Amino acid sequence: VHWRMENVPVQNLAWCAASLVSVLHGMLEDNVIGENVRNVWLATDYPYVSLAEASGAGFMLDKNGDGDGDENDGRRERSPARQGAQKSSTFKVFTPEHDDAIAVLREAFQPGGDLDAWKLSDLSEQLRRYPYVEGRISIDEELLDDSGVRGILDKLVVVQSQVFVGGSKDCSKVSSFSKQVVEARR
Repeated sequence: VHWRMENVPVQNLAWCAASLVSVLHGMLEDNVIGENVRNVWLATDYPYVSLAEASGAGFMLDKNGDGDGDENDGRRERSPARQGAQKSSTFKVFTPEHDDAIAVLREAFQPGGDLDAWKLSDLSEQLRRYPYVEGRISIDEELLDDSGVRGILDKLVVVQSQVFVGGSKDCSKVSSFSKQVVEARR
């Protein structure tokens, strides 16, 4: 799945996330398209530590419910779920709606969710597995903080995937990434 959230009207994000879950459910349940698919790779410009580590909408509530540790100013701090490597050099403004949309997708893969038969994975999660292969491969941590390098690695995975889903025009920024993936898969 390639989902560019940048420039998507925030009022569309919840609907877009629910629609993505519905589309994935239909495709993965299909006996031909979804046959032998067990993992769903998410390539997105939303910055997170790892889908496996993040939970809920990403904002921790405090006394006034705004997540910033202050009791009454109404501001929200950056979500812990978003404190990862920057995935886009141009996507700078994140809102609670972005966090909530990712939470909808993430929750669909949890026990009892519409997609609980599949595992949601991403580059950040796979890179966390690096210590298990330490000594066998060498990864430059500074290099992995580069959004361009992360984009290349995501593209290598999705080009080789069994099925590719890109965002619709109402739910995703028009992207050369998706166009290049579609061309490479032909």
